[in-house]
Amino acid sequence: MDEQSANNPFLVDSLNHPLAGPIRKLLTREGRRDLNQILIDDEENILQAIEAGVEIDSLYYAGEETVSETLRKNLTAGATIHEVAKRTTKKLFENDKISRIFAIAQTPKPIGLESLKSIQKDVVVLEDLSISGNIGNITRTSLALGIGGILLLNMDPVDLYDRRLIRASRGYLFSLPMITASTADFLDYCKQNNESLMVMDMQADKTIDDITALPNRLLLAFGSEKDGCSPEIENAATMKVRIPISAKVESLNVSASAGITLYSRSKFNQAN
Repeated sequence: MDEQSANNPFLVDSLNHPLAGPIRKLLTREGRRDLNQILIDDEENILQAIEAGVEIDSLYYAGEETVSETLRKNLTAGATIHEVAKRTTKKLFENDKISRIFAIAQTPKPIGLESLKSIQKDVVVLEDLSISGNIGNITRTSLALGIGGILLLNMDPVDLYDRRLIRASRGYLFSLPMITASTADFLDYCKQNNESLMVMDMQADKTIDDITALPNRLLLAFGSEKDGCSPEIENAATMKVRIPISAKVESLNVSASAGITLYSRSKFNQAN
């Protein structure tokens, strides 16, 4: 530790600093699993996390960046604030997207399938989606239109709080119940609890107009744009609907399809 670091223990000015190792480790899924912590980029996302009850352990800012009074006042009690030397920031993040303001937080407690019983609003089910941008957009739309939660099938829980996904959702994923499960466990749950499961099918007779006024909660399942949901999900569906689109267009992006469908259900979800 050099003289500057000794005089200011809250300054991270090299990769040899004791705080540098954990930061670098949290850039990997193995590190997030081992430390049971996550890294949240950008002040807006950090504030969203705090509002949702996420516990912040420490906050970091780099270079000429400043920490707003709003963020300082809302930090978890006991959270420490550290400056990171600009040159060290580049070394910390290497090939990852560099963050000028970021926080290290405790990983939110996992939510299981049983939590579905307490959710009265519709729940979005995303099967095998891997693109952070799509999941993030659907998360933001879900929160905006009153959806009760999101269930991600076949996603490792440690990947739920990947920093790319947090950014893509603008931090809103902390404000919704985010559940992970396997397709098999989900279908077992649906069978045991007589759930209403809806999937999108371009050949379906019914359209989203037919689900607008349904008075019961629905589990709204979406798969990838290329393959849709798995045959297992499609076979278990209690209803299939389509979005009427021009024959000139083969299909819609999954986030667009979800947005249109969720809007059709917004009156039900915003009333519950």
